[in-house]
Amino acid sequence: MATFLRTAVRDLGRERRLSITAQLVLLLLGHVLLWSWVGVSSRSNFDVPGDMVEAYAWGQGWAWGYYKHPPLSAWVTGLWFAVVPESHLGYSLLAAVNGAVGLAGLAVLARRFLPPPWVLLAVAVASLAPGLTTLAMRFNANAILVSTWPWATALFLRLMERGRRRDALLCGAVCALAMLGKYFSAVLLFSLLASALWWPAWRRRLAGGPVLLAVAVFALCLAPHALWLLAQTEGPLQYARQAGGHGDAGAALLRALHFALAQIVFPLLALVVFRLALTGPLRHRAFFAAMSAPLRPRHELPWLLALLPVATTMAVTVITGARTAWVWGLAIAAGLALLAACRAREAGAGLDLRRLWRVLLAVWLAVALLAPLWWQARAALRSPAVTEPREELAQAVADTWRREFGRALPWVGGTRVLAASVAFYAAEHPGYWSLWNRSVETPWVDDERLQAEGGAIVCERDDAGCEALAESWSADRRVLRVAKQARGHRFDARDYVVYLVAPGDETGER
Repeated sequence: MATFLRTAVRDLGRERRLSITAQLVLLLLGHVLLWSWVGVSSRSNFDVPGDMVEAYAWGQGWAWGYYKHPPLSAWVTGLWFAVVPESHLGYSLLAAVNGAVGLAGLAVLARRFLPPPWVLLAVAVASLAPGLTTLAMRFNANAILVSTWPWATALFLRLMERGRRRDALLCGAVCALAMLGKYFSAVLLFSLLASALWWPAWRRRLAGGPVLLAVAVFALCLAPHALWLLAQTEGPLQYARQAGGHGDAGAALLRALHFALAQIVFPLLALVVFRLALTGPLRHRAFFAAMSAPLRPRHELPWLLALLPVATTMAVTVITGARTAWVWGLAIAAGLALLAACRAREAGAGLDLRRLWRVLLAVWLAVALLAPLWWQARAALRSPAVTEPREELAQAVADTWRREFGRALPWVGGTRVLAASVAFYAAEHPGYWSLWNRSVETPWVDDERLQAEGGAIVCERDDAGCEALAESWSADRRVLRVAKQARGHRFDARDYVVYLVAPGDETGER
């Protein structure tokens, strides 16, 4: 692999330069390798709120939906770890591959508007935006949109321009996947429909057979989830309802503005690479045109595709009072990179791909070197992302269970993030079950089997609610003190409360 990368990069500066397709492949491969390394070297735990281990826990039980979100992120996680061993590297690799899939979709989309060298530039810029890098390394229902939105947009454009049945089938299926990732994707679908209504040729095609076929495929793919959703009394609809209707118009307006500002500002650092790749006497004007493109609307598709999701989100936030979070828009960075490339090329700039690669490789090297230093900085600050002993806790719980009952730990529940962490990190990978509401959160867990096999309940020391529920299962309460020791640091030990629920053959029927 290293030999291939060295040879490929060296060939970029020779007359027999790699084709643009080969360079795109090289860029995607570099992206996966770099951000997999970053994920491993910059943290000891996954995200502190526990979204990643939550997706893993949900992926243990296949369902048409889960109590907080539609199922795609859990499905992907479950499929991934059916093949890849559970580890920090495995999960970091999944997050990096998810970003690379989105960048490949952006390349397909960008070919509609740009010649091949500029496609490479757009993908390179997007590959450095936080939405597809640092923020997307927290793999969850927001990050899964990074891989689905660019493909949904690209396939929708193909359907509108070609009207082929194959495009209709793919467009309908991928748009359904976007909705199965997060309901926020309705913003994307509305934006695509609004773009189609804006163009006269596309308006005529909307009533045609291929578009109706795409709608039918979309509905068919979503039907099982929709039926599941309507049958829930405590599910994603109820969870989503908590994010809306808060009544304070001023606060809603501030959230809308904050969302828009975040989407526009975060890719700006990535545009430094963009600027250094531009050449010619008009490069300064072209760079200004690219930077100001979001604020200069035109009658053009790239602007609509990039900014309509932002404008729609702002409008919905103001109207409904939704608690819109800026991290919902991670996938918007791809459209903004495309818009910047289109505006710079239109302004007359040239493009130096060898300089682009030199800058890109310099950025990659800097990020690779800074990632472990970032870990050391957070270790010095005692950041929970580094210091919490979740992996050590998982092994301690599993070892305690094995010493007590002479078998592998079968099930774990308790404080959600701790229980899901034990399910991921423990060598036995016990099944996760919800202590709080099994029938809603983990309906795939059979109560009789759970009582027969027993399990462990893990609670934060100050989680009184968890302990109260755990005491209805077991009186065997223990306190485990564990500490993380890594990279020359030994962090302060932490106490966790663990209840052992004995197997049925140890206690008889409960």
